[in-house]
This record gives sequence, C-alpha cells and structure tokens, in this order.
Amino acid sequence: KVCPSGINVLFFFRFGRAEIKKESWALLDEVAQALREHPDLMVDIEGHTDDVGNDKSNMRLSQARADAVKKYLVGKGISPARMRAIGYGEDRPIDDNSTPEGQAVNRRVEFVITSR
Repeated sequence: KVCPSGINVLFFFRFGRAEIKKESWALLDEVAQALREHPDLMVDIEGHTDDVGNDKSNMRLSQARADAVKKYLVGKGISPARMRAIGYGEDRPIDDNSTPEGQAVNRRVEFVITSR
C-alpha cells in the first residue's frame, strides 16, 4: 500500500514487542530481494504504532520494531549503511485510532526511498 510518505508495509509483531512474527518473513524476504536488485537505493525504515499505551512507550516500541526490520534485512545481506531505522511512535497515523481496524493499520512499518 502506498501512502504519502512511502510504501506502507504491514508486518506482524508479537503484541507489545519488537519480535517479527514468522508470517512476515516472506514479505521481508521480498523487500530484501528488491534491495539486492536495486543496490543504488537507500531507505528509511519508519516504525509506527497505534495510540494505545503511553507516548514514551510507543516511541520506544516503534523504534525497536524499525530496528528489528533493519536487523532482519542486514541478516539477508543488505548493507546497514543503506538503511536508517526511525521510530515515530503514534505521531503519524494513517487511519482512525478509534477503531480496532484503524489501530491495526497504524501499527506498521513504512519504507521510504531516500536516494537512488
């Protein structure tokens, strides 16, 4: 899904944790392959949360999730110098946090191409 700041990719994490669930590995493998095929791309990996919990915890969680995605991609052979992990917490929702469905959409990671 493309959103204003980049490519929105929903990865599944353990609730309240930065552990990537196995069902997200195939999609992450596709991202790694795309980065291998385009070695000139640099990306920001942006972590986001819904608004459940306090702001400080959500900021830490979003950063930890962005870091986990970066670590996974490094493990697939992508240079860490090509990626920057940034946590935004609950500050940039793309859906309504008043519904469970909206909250689920806001718990996401986005890849933003920063240079080609």
